[in-house]
Amino acid sequence: MTNNNGPAKYLTAHFQGYFMFRMATDPDPTNEKRGLSGYTMALVNEDDFDQKIRLQFTKEFLDKNLREPSEEMGLRKKLEDGVQVYSVTFDGKPWEHKEKLIGAQVSLGPFPPPQDAQAPSYISELPTFESRNNITGSDDTMAFVIDPFHLYLKKEEEDIIITAKDDLNPAEPDQKIWQILEPEIYGRRLTTSLEQNSQEVARAINVFDYYGYFYDRRRFLKSKIQELEKLESTSKANKIEIEQYKSRLYQLEFWGDRVINKLGFKTSWNFEINGEKCLSQSCSVLGGQIDTNQLWPVQLWFGGWDGDLLVGYMRGSLSMPFTPNTVC
Repeated sequence: MTNNNGPAKYLTAHFQGYFMFRMATDPDPTNEKRGLSGYTMALVNEDDFDQKIRLQFTKEFLDKNLREPSEEMGLRKKLEDGVQVYSVTFDGKPWEHKEKLIGAQVSLGPFPPPQDAQAPSYISELPTFESRNNITGSDDTMAFVIDPFHLYLKKEEEDIIITAKDDLNPAEPDQKIWQILEPEIYGRRLTTSLEQNSQEVARAINVFDYYGYFYDRRRFLKSKIQELEKLESTSKANKIEIEQYKSRLYQLEFWGDRVINKLGFKTSWNFEINGEKCLSQSCSVLGGQIDTNQLWPVQLWFGGWDGDLLVGYMRGSLSMPFTPNTVC
């Protein structure tokens, strides 16, 4: 990519953090709401599965859908923090005004409304990993399209908001993926690679023994079952809680490697954002001008997905053509 002054140089925001993705798995259909025959299921008091990728969370959503022992593992706090910018570079080197953007929250789709994180208008704008049971992708090779793709960066302290939207089909921006008959149109948005037993993922989630990780989970679930059964309570709530722990334990024992190996998966995407890009006026504090008329390269990976907790880890970067202010 070039501009009038030669090859474009980029201001790149690097971000990472934990995400949640609550979905049914094969042999359930993609849009199954509770999970019946695969290894994932929505528990009694949890929301329906909605197949949405969430990078930011409200307290109410986590209270209802985050399972034990997440808090004990430190995941609750990390999910509350959300995916954030942790580094900013210009032309591959640390940028002198990086503190203006470090700590910015990152979301795919709008940030959750505090008053109702399950509002249909909000959920409808969140993305999913599109495959439609292998029609538009491949479940076997994790070849998915993240759709819709609308990236938001927000740092309230600096009043910075950056948004970038990619159109699957620039010729028809409103066209849905299932309406596109030529896969080559959206091929650039498919997963570029799938890595198993990824060391980068292992370092990110600090788990190097996947079997030991889930052995500890099964041991935790068994201890909770024993603890509740000792109470000899006949209350409905107690019985439901016991059955939920038993269901989770059964899924881990029955499905085994199918759950365990996902913890080491790393699926990557790499494409250039072609659609509308918007900046708040406060972006001037970054020390230069961001060009919204050019393509913005984005790289992402999602991995480390725990099929029991329905939590995973992601890392990515957004590169914006940038011209530093001239110092006279």
